Amino acid sequence: MRVRRLDKDGDWTFGNGQANYLRENDAILQSVTTRLKSFKNDWFLDSEANIDWFRLLGSKDTKDVILREVERVTLDTYGVVRIISIDISVPDNREATISISLDTIYKKDNELGVTL
Repeated sequence: MRVRRLDKDGDWTFGNGQANYLRENDAILQSVTTRLKSFKNDWFLDSEANIDWFRLLGSKDTKDVILREVERVTLDTYGVVRIISIDISVPDNREATISISLDTIYKKDNELGVTL
């Protein structure tokens, strides 16, 4: 697997040849991150892909639903074998951080942190 590397702002990188691409395990982890940050209906080829963040974040008592959706999207990502653990923390600054421990087809015990 190979995907274009994203910079800190989530934009594609250019100008460095093969260094602009991620392969194998790093590509899978970036794909999980991108899918978790994407909103439902964002991708014109599959409007059901990703998470309906507008509905979930605008409602009360949705933590369990969010955990299930994060699990669904993560497991549907190519190369993810299993999820070991998922945790969501929401500090006072209104940014949520999703911490996932997962196994991929390339490596076991990956730690991934996604800030929304």
